[in-house]
Amino acid sequence: MTNLDHEKNRKAWNDMVEVHYHHPDYKLEKYLAGWNSLKSIEREELGDVNGKELLHLLCQFGMDTLSWARLGANVTGVDISDKSIEYADKLKELVGLPEAKFIRSDVLELEGKLDQTFDIVFMSHGTICWIDDMKKLAKIIANYLKPGGTFFIVDSHPINTLYITDHIGYLDRQPDRYTGETDYCDREYVIEHEMVEWQHPLSVIINSLVEAGMVIEKLGEYNKGFYGFEKDWYREGDYWYPPGGPTRHPIMFSLRAKKG
Repeated sequence: MTNLDHEKNRKAWNDMVEVHYHHPDYKLEKYLAGWNSLKSIEREELGDVNGKELLHLLCQFGMDTLSWARLGANVTGVDISDKSIEYADKLKELVGLPEAKFIRSDVLELEGKLDQTFDIVFMSHGTICWIDDMKKLAKIIANYLKPGGTFFIVDSHPINTLYITDHIGYLDRQPDRYTGETDYCDREYVIEHEMVEWQHPLSVIINSLVEAGMVIEKLGEYNKGFYGFEKDWYREGDYWYPPGGPTRHPIMFSLRAKKG
């Protein structure tokens, strides 16, 4: 059954990927010359992925997916946006990794479209907010992991919503619906479609994974961002900071779990 809110986001991301693929923030030219788009946190936490089967959920146009492939992983990327998958298939040919697989699917409807289990399931940077049902997501993750396999996510810390919005509470369960927002890359580009986001407190994320049979191995919290939340944020290495330097509250979190 089609998730109507997820479908709204699919339409919006179909438009946004056209902007992102060519935007200088994504460094496509540098990427085609061999640059690896993965950031230090995920590379350090997952370590050597050579020869491992890796599933990347909400992969957008596959830049990070293919970066794992450049490190030796056998990769499969999944995204709800058909335009994103079109660009991912184009990108894998451009970088000479035709064996990489990309699947167009709502991640919550993935069962039946992918018949394989993986050593690693990976999510990163602005993904979990697009999923309405954390418990169902956790079951999907567990279903696609081999026994002893690793799930790793690095994303916006749920407490950060208190600092970047004035209308969403940390424990809010109702979706946030909005139109007419500007894109996070091209701040002159206005997103015409309605978009829907969900707030998932850490307790919900952790308990959902535990209930799905996962063992939590490590939780990280970081006072830096994976992009510039405001125009005046500055970049240092892989990460972004507001004027004045690191914040007094976490902006990002990471979580590593193992399938029992």
